[in-house]
Amino acid sequence: MVAPSLDWFEPAFLSAASIPLALDRVLCIEESKVHFTRCLRAALCNPVPHGPDRIAALSQDIKLLQQTFQHRLGILAIDRPQAWFRHSSTAERGPFAVAVFEEPVFARFDDCRAVAVRHLLPELWRNRQVSCADYDPALSLWGRLLQLNRRLEQINQLPAPFSDVRLDELPEAIPDELQSPALHKFGSQIAQRMKSCQRELDACYEQLWGRSESFLYALHIQYLSNKARQQQRQHQEAGARQRQKSDARSDRQDTGSRYRDSRTDQRETGSRSDQRDMGSRYRDSRTDQRDMGSGSDQRDMGSRYQDSRTERETGSRYQDSHSRQDQTSRNRQGARQDPP
Repeated sequence: MVAPSLDWFEPAFLSAASIPLALDRVLCIEESKVHFTRCLRAALCNPVPHGPDRIAALSQDIKLLQQTFQHRLGILAIDRPQAWFRHSSTAERGPFAVAVFEEPVFARFDDCRAVAVRHLLPELWRNRQVSCADYDPALSLWGRLLQLNRRLEQINQLPAPFSDVRLDELPEAIPDELQSPALHKFGSQIAQRMKSCQRELDACYEQLWGRSESFLYALHIQYLSNKARQQQRQHQEAGARQRQKSDARSDRQDTGSRYRDSRTDQRETGSRSDQRDMGSRYRDSRTDQRDMGSGSDQRDMGSRYQDSRTERETGSRYQDSHSRQDQTSRNRQGARQDPP
């Protein structure tokens, strides 16, 4: 590092070949000092009027986050996952009220993504990112921690044209032409404050990650256990449905078999009944035939008796008519023999 000069006008003439070049050099150096001062102001000053500088505001938020971790992380049980996704009920109430952030530790995600979240959180921290396409912490303690980490990085890096200057590397990062004893001291103080904020944030990350890693691992084991039980239950239900189908088929087969047996029994019973009916009808017909034969004989005997009587009556009438004819003939002959 070049020793700072107390004369801001002298360095421009040491390397200038002419007066115009020397004056241009003075203006360039002074403009660089103005731009550097403006960049420091943009990085450090709070846009809120009369508010603390950005490093002081960041430090206050970090301390509040540390206080939140101390009062909330210790009471979270690994075997109670819902508490990690629920807002805190320990706000500024009661005789021992403590100001803490009320956001849940994690934004809601599916249990099956516990392993993915377990790998993404350290990556987001290292890259000083708040979220990515695969995971968004949203309004949670993890989201707040990542936002503070991102804010620290935004403060630490000066805007253009001094974007290669970092506050935690001051005063060594100050360009040689802008060096001064006061700026050197100011830069050292700013670097110490930035490094202090970084150490506090790292401690917050280690504390939150230590608890979260155990929880995410337990959540993943619980997910695998639930998945195994669900698969076992599905397998049992599938087996039960298969057994029900088999039982239903067996019942249908038994029903069909009993139906066929009943039909066979009915046919056999019907055949025996038919045989009995046929035998009964045969016996009845034989009886009827005998009865009919007996009646027919009686009718034939009556008919023959009537026929014989008719013949006798006919013969008697014939004899009577023949006798009358003979008597008439004799009467006629006697009449012709008598004289008139």
